[in-house]
Amino acid sequence: MLLYWSYGILHGQSASVHASAADYAGQTIHTTIAWNPFITIPEFSQRVVCSEEGEFEQLIPLKEPRVVQFETGIYQAYLYMEPGYHYEVKFPGYLEKNWDSRISPFYQPVALPLTVLSRTSLESRELIDGTLDVNHTIALFDSLFVNANQEIISRRKLGQAGNADSLIQQLELHFIQDSSRFFADYRRFRYGGLKLNEGKTGLAELSHKYLGPTVMEWHPGFIELFRSLFKDFIYYYSGSKEGEEFRSIVNRHQEFRKARQLILQHPAVWSDTLAEMILLQEFSELFYRGEYHKEAILIMLDSMAHDPPAPQFGIYAKQLNEKLSSLVTGNSPPYISLEDLDGKPWTLEDFKGKYTYLFFGTTDHYGCMMEYPFLQSFVEKHAAYLTVLTVMISEEQNKLEDFMNRNNYSWKVLHYEGQPGVLTDYMVRAYPTAYLIDRNGKLLLSPAPLPSEGFEQQFFRIMRSRGEI
Repeated sequence: MLLYWSYGILHGQSASVHASAADYAGQTIHTTIAWNPFITIPEFSQRVVCSEEGEFEQLIPLKEPRVVQFETGIYQAYLYMEPGYHYEVKFPGYLEKNWDSRISPFYQPVALPLTVLSRTSLESRELIDGTLDVNHTIALFDSLFVNANQEIISRRKLGQAGNADSLIQQLELHFIQDSSRFFADYRRFRYGGLKLNEGKTGLAELSHKYLGPTVMEWHPGFIELFRSLFKDFIYYYSGSKEGEEFRSIVNRHQEFRKARQLILQHPAVWSDTLAEMILLQEFSELFYRGEYHKEAILIMLDSMAHDPPAPQFGIYAKQLNEKLSSLVTGNSPPYISLEDLDGKPWTLEDFKGKYTYLFFGTTDHYGCMMEYPFLQSFVEKHAAYLTVLTVMISEEQNKLEDFMNRNNYSWKVLHYEGQPGVLTDYMVRAYPTAYLIDRNGKLLLSPAPLPSEGFEQQFFRIMRSRGEI
C-alpha cells in the first residue's frame, strides 16, 4: 500500500516522487537522469535509503520533462516525469542482485516502467488518476508493441513476408487520440524499430521518416532507434567509395569539419547535429578497435568540443574526450578513493614517488589465484621502487581480510565496494586486469601485462631505458 506524502511547496523546476512497500525497508534506490548519451555521466544522481517502513521519497530537479531512472536490486525502473508534479508510484517487488551480477562488467539491469498510481499538480493540487498518466499509456503500448515486434521477427526468421505497416495501423487505432507529444514521438521511434526488423526499408528512409527531423538525444526512444540504425556506420561507410576518405581524414589530418561534412553526404544523415551524434558514438567504439589512432581520435574530439553544432554537443565531446583519455598512457588514471582493510582511505596520490602496479582481482577467480604468488614476490623483491596495489572484488570485506591472512599476502589491498564505479572507469572487462602507473602518477602501461605474462621483464626494461637500474 502506498502512503500519501505530505510534500512542501515546490516550484516548476522540480518534481517529487513517493512510494512505500515493506520489502524495500532499508534498501537503497539510486536515482539518475541520463545526460551524455555516449558515456554514463548523469545529469542528476542521488542515492536514497528507504525508511524502516519501506517508504521512499525524493525531490528531483527538473527544468523540462525527462525520463528518470530508479535502480534498485535487479531492476532499473523508469518514469517519465514533468516538472511541477508529485508522483505516487509503485515499485516492483524487491529482488536482490546476486553477487555474480554485482561484479559482472556486462550485467544489464531489468528495465521496466514504474506504475503510477496518481499524479498531482504541486501548484493547483489537482490529482490525476494514474491510469490517465502518460506512463500508464506507454506501458500499455509496449505490451502490445512487443507482440507485434515478435511477429515481425518470427516471420523474418522463417522467410515469410511481414507487414509492419498493417501492424502499425492496428496499434495506432488504440492510441491515435493521445495528445502527448512525448508519447507520439515515442511511438514513432518504436515503429522505426519495427520497420528495421522487418528488413524491407532502407536506412535513409528509416532515418528520415522515423528518426528525424530533430535530434532528441534526451529521449530514450530516439537513442534506442539511433543506435540501432547507425551502429558500426563508419565501419561500413568508410569501406564504400563515397566514404573511403574518412580514415585518412581522421588518422592523417584530424580534420573534424571534413569528417562531419563527409558523414553529412550520406543520404540517411539529415542534419549536422545528427552527423555529430554519429561521430561521437562511433569514436567511442573505434577508440578501442585499432583501425584508428587513439591520439587522432582525441584530437578530433578536442576540436569538436570547441566547435559544436549545438552547445550541449560541445559538452558531450569534452566529456567523452576526458573519459577516453583517462586510460591513455601519459595521462592521469581515473580517480580512486577506497578504504583498506583497516578502514583507512587511500587515493592514487598516496602512492606517488614509486611505480604502482594496479591490479584488479577477486578472491575466487582461478585466473587471479594464479597471479597472486607473483604479486607477493613483487612485494618481497621490489618494494623499494614498486607498490603493488590491488582493488579486490569480494562479497564481504571480512572474507577478503581472511583471504589475505590465510595466504600471508602483504600487498596493499583496497575493497572495491566503496566505489563500485571504479570497475567501469578502468574498463575492467575480465579478471584479472592490471595497469602500471609511473612515479608521477601517470599511466605508463595501459593495460599492463599480468605477472604471468612477463610484466616483471617489461618493467625492468622500462627502468633500464630511464637509467634507473
